[in-house]
Amino acid sequence: TLISANAATRYSATQIIETTLNGASYILADASRGNGIETFNLNKGTNYSAATNFTDVDNNWTAAEFNNTNKDNAALDAHWGAEKTYDYFFSTHGRNSYNNLGATISSYVHYSNAYNNAFWNGSVMTYGDGDGSTFSPLTELDIVAHELTHGVTNFSSNLVYSYQSGALNESF
Repeated sequence: TLISANAATRYSATQIIETTLNGASYILADASRGNGIETFNLNKGTNYSAATNFTDVDNNWTAAEFNNTNKDNAALDAHWGAEKTYDYFFSTHGRNSYNNLGATISSYVHYSNAYNNAFWNGSVMTYGDGDGSTFSPLTELDIVAHELTHGVTNFSSNLVYSYQSGALNESF
């Protein structure tokens, strides 16, 4: 069941997100946009198949719970940012997800250990937590939108990711 929730994000204050009841807890899964938006926890690993769900028992994703030593509130930014970016492409450009066919938008947070980057790997978005001095978790709205736009560029153009066309891809 899809349910709206309050989420105390790391970078964008409290926002409304869509979640799904999964057994006795809620997960970061939104079935209202395309074929869904989902956000997973890599637990500082790099194996996508080992990722787990972020969960909340009362669907009130508070700072007391998620602004923790793991910086789990970064997942709330990634989830909310993916929803907002989907909404932008849909309302402004009539685009249904990055492939315009409603592809599921998957985000993976807590990639590796002290990873100072975020990336689109051709099918999912991945966010490092930063090393704590150069970068903090890389899940701000502008980064989420940038990574998801790599997917749009990938599916809507023939840009080769090198030289001038690679620079154009990065600039979008």
